[in-house]
Amino acid sequence: MKTGSRTTSRFSRPFTGAALTAVLGLVGAPAATAAQGVVPQVSCYQRATDGGLDDSLATQLCRGARSSTPADCFARAQDEGSLTQSQAVQLCQFAAPDEDPAGCYLQARQQTFAAPARVLQLCQPAVQHCPGYVE
Repeated sequence: MKTGSRTTSRFSRPFTGAALTAVLGLVGAPAATAAQGVVPQVSCYQRATDGGLDDSLATQLCRGARSSTPADCFARAQDEGSLTQSQAVQLCQFAAPDEDPAGCYLQARQQTFAAPARVLQLCQPAVQHCPGYVE
C-alpha cells in the first residue's frame, strides 16, 4: 500500500484506530484506553511474545494483567527457575506489581525439599480480580 512517496506494508504498521480497538477488545480492555496508549494487557503480551512465548500461552499469561509484571515474572522463572513454560505461566499469570512469585519460588526451592508442584501452589498469587472471559 502506498502512503505518499513511501511504500509501507500493512503488516509493519502498529495497530491504530479500529484495529487497535479490536485487539484491545479481545484482551478485555476498554476502547477508551486505546487513545491513552498501550494498555497493560497488550504491553504484557508484547513482552511475553518478544521473549519467545507462543500466542496462546502469552494470552493466558497476560489476560487481565494490570501491568507487564506477569511477563517479567515469567522471564525470571524461566531463566532462573528451571520451570516449563506452562509451569511458569501458572506461577506468574496473576502477578501484580507488588508481588514476586518467581522470587518466592526460587527462595522456597532453595530452602525446602518440597516438590516443585507444591512450591508452585505456595507461590502462585491469589486471583484478586475476575480476568474476564471464562470458558
